[in-house]
Amino acid sequence: MKNVKLLATVGAITLLLSACSTTPQARVPEETVQIEAPEPALQTFYDQRAGWQNCDGDASVMDFTDGRAAEKEFKCAKVTVPLEYENPGNGTIELQLVKYSKSAGAEPLVFNPGGPGGSAVSSLPSMVDYTFTEKLMAGYDIVAVDPRGVGLSAPVRCLTAEETDEFRAEDAPATVEEIREASRKLGQACLEKSPEMARHSDSESAMRDMDIVRAALGQEKLDYMGFSYGTFLGALYADTFPQQVGRFVLDGALDPSIPVDEVAEGQASGFENILAFWLDAGSKKGQIPLKGNTDQMKEQLGEWLETLEDEPLPTADSNRPLTKALATSAILALMYDDSTWNVAWAGLSQAMSQKDGSILLQVADLYADRQDDGSYKTNSFDAFTVINSLDYKALDDEQMQVYADRILRNSPLLGEGFIYSSASIEGWPVESRDTRREVKASGADPILVIGTTFDPATPYYWAESLAKQLESGHLLKVEGLKHTAYSRKAGNCVTDSVDDFMLAGKVPDEGKTCQLPKQ
Repeated sequence: MKNVKLLATVGAITLLLSACSTTPQARVPEETVQIEAPEPALQTFYDQRAGWQNCDGDASVMDFTDGRAAEKEFKCAKVTVPLEYENPGNGTIELQLVKYSKSAGAEPLVFNPGGPGGSAVSSLPSMVDYTFTEKLMAGYDIVAVDPRGVGLSAPVRCLTAEETDEFRAEDAPATVEEIREASRKLGQACLEKSPEMARHSDSESAMRDMDIVRAALGQEKLDYMGFSYGTFLGALYADTFPQQVGRFVLDGALDPSIPVDEVAEGQASGFENILAFWLDAGSKKGQIPLKGNTDQMKEQLGEWLETLEDEPLPTADSNRPLTKALATSAILALMYDDSTWNVAWAGLSQAMSQKDGSILLQVADLYADRQDDGSYKTNSFDAFTVINSLDYKALDDEQMQVYADRILRNSPLLGEGFIYSSASIEGWPVESRDTRREVKASGADPILVIGTTFDPATPYYWAESLAKQLESGHLLKVEGLKHTAYSRKAGNCVTDSVDDFMLAGKVPDEGKTCQLPKQ
């Protein structure tokens, strides 16, 4: 859910362009809870309790939160988990927790912002400012937990900042063999820099970490909100620990049962469809230098992007021109939410009409967590690659080609960037943990699944599928042009539905549909 931070920051670009609450059900106080581990070898980990302290002495947390963690509402803690659950005596790692408390004695609500690779700690200020409502935060402490391998929790490292710049700017490999080789080289770099975390940053382990975090928070059940990839972590947790499921909201749902190439197919189609809406809206407003109907504008945009392969555009950074890969990344980033479409129009107009790629480069950098000094604030790029490579199992060449042909046929403009995902998995030098599976969560408390009808990154039918897989799943349909639905600007239908579920356990009526406000 990187778009949360992007939305929080993109206002600066826009300025340049224009010169009585319900509380959760009371539970046993933390200090009196005795929590039994699922297996004796893990009991030491389950006996931990989060020792909350002021954050201002932790330079990394202060950097990740842009100094906000010094405010009195923020507290920090670390939780120790085993490196390998198959062999819990073979080393440990520490997870970084940061909580935001508005009310004394509130229960903890753990969230994951998405990714994989998104830092909950880094996104926490934006989430409490723009996403979680005051009503919800009156009843809950918001707890950010960076998953293993991500952010401040034993981060996996693969590339230097300069190498990441280079990788992001390069056009994607063209053939299956080139993709496999590029993946092998990148994976080898990860193994050299982070030999342990390159092998143990999988989602299955991260999900099991969540249960130790639950114990460290002194909770018999876990209350959780997961966005985008965070829905996968939540679904895995519910399937593995159904009796520990408290109030669960999974917004912008992934279908945990489908292969990597089918994920790519759904996203290619989702972004291609949203791009059509964006082009039509921009044309009607006279904001883009493209003419004709939707198909004609898509063709013109595609032709312009192709010119960047040979002639990248100059930008405000003389050492970093706007390449096709960077331009595409920026445009896709701004498709996550229709409230940022105006920036996409301005960036495209500047690039096409003025031969200046500065706005689009700035957006691409914001999305990748690149800072003005050339460093990367988080390891989101490395973590995204490693986690996906460990989680998915590659399809064989014949199956992969079927998906590739379908992607190119149905998404002619963007499809090229979404094909042959299995080749990347196959080239990875560490064997896949194959964590993707159908889930049931038999015996779990009600789980609220949210899907937005025109979500480009997590298509609505994935939410339908997840809600059907979960025995206690309930689907909230949201009509809108946005990745994930819940935020302070989502309108009362969405926020009340989620807040009432989280705070009072009220499940939305079957078939309920909300609509996001039009931007």
